[in-house]
Amino acid sequence: MNSAPSATLLATLSRSLLAAAAAIAGTAALGAQDGLRGSVRTIDGRTIAGVVTCDEQGQVRVQTATEPVLLTLAEVQSIARDDVVVAPTVTAHRVWLRSGLELPATRITGKPAATGKPTMLTVELPAGITIDVPLGTVRAIRHGGAERPEPTMFAADMKKPPGSDDLIYVVKDGKAQRSSVTVTGLSTERIAFLLRGNAVEFELTGLAAIVFGGTTGFAPDRQTKPRTGINLTTGEHLEGKLVALDQAAATCRLDEGTVVTVPLARLATLQVASDRLAWIHELTPTKVEQTPAFDRTWPWSIDRTPVGAGLVLGGKRFEHGLCLVPRTRLTYDLAGKFDVFEATIGIDDRTGPEAHAVFRVLVDDKVVFTSDSFTRGKLAEVLRIELNKGRTLVLEVDFGKNYDLGDYCVFAEPRLVQR
Repeated sequence: MNSAPSATLLATLSRSLLAAAAAIAGTAALGAQDGLRGSVRTIDGRTIAGVVTCDEQGQVRVQTATEPVLLTLAEVQSIARDDVVVAPTVTAHRVWLRSGLELPATRITGKPAATGKPTMLTVELPAGITIDVPLGTVRAIRHGGAERPEPTMFAADMKKPPGSDDLIYVVKDGKAQRSSVTVTGLSTERIAFLLRGNAVEFELTGLAAIVFGGTTGFAPDRQTKPRTGINLTTGEHLEGKLVALDQAAATCRLDEGTVVTVPLARLATLQVASDRLAWIHELTPTKVEQTPAFDRTWPWSIDRTPVGAGLVLGGKRFEHGLCLVPRTRLTYDLAGKFDVFEATIGIDDRTGPEAHAVFRVLVDDKVVFTSDSFTRGKLAEVLRIELNKGRTLVLEVDFGKNYDLGDYCVFAEPRLVQR
C-alpha cells in the first residue's frame, strides 16, 4: 500500500494553505487600514460614525459603513471612541506647566541638562505614558504622599508666585520647611538649588512641592489652531497640535515641544478648537447692560444658574452656556468672522413658578429674532440664525408680563460657526 499523499491531495492542501495565507494577509491589510472606531461631530452639527484617521496635514478620513468621508481637522468639533469607559485615577503627585496644562503624575523624576538639551522634568501619567518637558516650562510641582502633606502656603504661593526666586518645600527630620532658592538642576533622584549662595542637593523623596518664580522660566508659544485636546480613559487631559491619528495611537505635540503618543486603548475623546467654531460662553462681551427689577440686578452667569451648576431645560442637562436674568443684554464683537449663531434657549427647570420672559437676538443692532413668551415648562427652542458676516451680536432677555425675579433664561451651548 502506498502511504505517500496523492498529487490530488497535495494540490488540495496547497490551495487550502494559499487561501489561508491570503485570508491572513487580507486581515492584516484590513487591520492596517483601521483607526479609531467611533464618531466625529462636525462644526456644522453632523455626526459621522466609522473608522477615523488623521494625518499631519490635518486631513481627516472617516470610513463609514458605505463610503469614506473626507474632512479637514478645522471642520471637526470632536472625535469620540466607541464604548469607552472613563475611570479617572487619583494620584499623589501633580505638575502644572506654564502653558496652562495640568498633569496628574504617578512618578516624577528628572534628567540633567545635556549637550544641546536643557534640564528636563519627567512625568509618568496614570495611563503609563511618560512625558519629558523642559524644567523652565514648569510652573509648579506637587510631590505628594502620606508623609508629604500639602504645604500650608503652597496654594497661596501658586496664585502669587515670587518674581526671580523659586520656592521649595521640603520635609526634613519630620518638619516642613519653605525656602526661597534658585533651582539649578534635577536628576533622577535629586534636586539641586542655591540657598543663600550655597549649592545644595536634596533627595526627591523629601520634596513636598516647588513653586517656580514668575521670571525663572517661560511660557512656550501656543501653537496655532486647529488645536486638539486629548482626554484619556484614566482622566488626563493633554492639549496641543494633533500630529496623527492612525490604527495604533493618537500623536500630539504639546506647546512645550514634547511629542506624546497615546495608544488608542487609552484614548477617550478628542476636542478640536479651530477658528471656524467659537463658543459664546468662552468669549467676553464688549458691553453689558442690565435693568434692575425691584431695585435688584442679578448677575449673569456662565455654565450655571443662581441655584446651581449646569443648565437644565426640559429635563435635559447642558454643561455649558449662559444664564441671564431679565433684563440683561450682552454685546459681542464678531469682527465679521462668522456665518451662523446656534443655541438652545429656554427657562431653566429650577426657575421660579411665575417665570415669564422674552428672548431676543440682534445682529448689527437689528432685531433678527424675538421669541414668544417663555415660561417654566415651555419646550426649549433650537435657534439657528444667519449672521451674514455681521460685526456685532447681541443676546437679550427681557421682562415678561409677571415682571418677577425668578426668570433663569438660558442660552445653552451657544456657538458661532464659520462655513
